[in-house]
Amino acid sequence: MRNRPPRVSHDDSQARAAAPADAAAALNDRAVAAARAELRGERTGILGATGRLSLPRLAPPRRVPERWTFVHVMERLEEAFRTLRRLPISTRPRGYVNSMPFYLYDRGDLNAQLETYELERLARMRNRVRIAPSPAEIARMEEALRWPALFLSGAEFHHVARAVNLGCLWAAVDADVAKGLRRIKLTPRTFNARKLQGLRIIARELIRRHVPVR
Repeated sequence: MRNRPPRVSHDDSQARAAAPADAAAALNDRAVAAARAELRGERTGILGATGRLSLPRLAPPRRVPERWTFVHVMERLEEAFRTLRRLPISTRPRGYVNSMPFYLYDRGDLNAQLETYELERLARMRNRVRIAPSPAEIARMEEALRWPALFLSGAEFHHVARAVNLGCLWAAVDADVAKGLRRIKLTPRTFNARKLQGLRIIARELIRRHVPVR
């Protein structure tokens, strides 16, 4: 005699179908309550309004080759310039500072900002956080930034060292390379050839001096 599957009652099927709908409704209610609290200037009920979020890794794990290559030298120099940007240092004199108190927006201003997406832009600016580099990143930065001056210091390597520094700097800050090349009056072919020559010289000198790869 065959075993028959258990019968599911009509009430159980309705309850299972209504469970996702109830969860979605509760999520929508929390989102609406959080938006209204934000408009009123309250901070309660905002965090966790859309449930938990699995945050991605801040940076992929570093891959270190067995020996020095010009590609790894380029990656180290680009990482050094990115680390230098994250340091809390002033790059220019401080200008005039606004001494006015913090402006409080009323409900009408917040509704207008919400319609023009200005409220979202201000929220992104206020939530911006600069993560300070670790001591290991600073040590790698100090080591890599010395390479062009150490290995490309001759007069015959002046243009090569400039191409290496500018190429890695532009790649680190996502700059417009074509605009930069027009400013220094170089063709992409000449610039890339000089940059590649400098990276190969640095990699060869690191191998010759038995510098550990890291």
